[in-house]
Amino acid sequence: MIHHVGITVTDLAASTEFYRDLLGGDVEGPFERSGPRIDEVTGYPGVIVRQSFVSADDGDTVVELLQYENGSPARLDPDHGQAGAAHVAITVADLDATLERLRGRGVAALSEPIVTSHPMAGCRAVYVLDPDRVRVELVQLPA
Repeated sequence: MIHHVGITVTDLAASTEFYRDLLGGDVEGPFERSGPRIDEVTGYPGVIVRQSFVSADDGDTVVELLQYENGSPARLDPDHGQAGAAHVAITVADLDATLERLRGRGVAALSEPIVTSHPMAGCRAVYVLDPDRVRVELVQLPA
């Protein structure tokens, strides 16, 4: 069982707003973490980690958002086709309404929704981009 998904972001406030709007649940944070224990666990001496947790309204899904100060200067290209890239898949009750709401806020979708095949036969899905262009798959389960 997956406990949570962690995503490193450039703007904690903007990403928290995006995932709160998408998941519809509660936000815990922001928190600020630093010191020897955080240096050790992250591998970055002198790092400051700003962190928020966004829960889905079902209470089961949690996205951890992390903004690093004094971490790596590199920025990953979250292009889906690159080895090591990951995406988050979130179940939504009404894909069309969710997509319309997100587009109204300027969120880009990579396509129009599709109907999926085996092993997710009958689901409808589409990818949207979060504020750091991380792919987020929206999935509506079959009726």
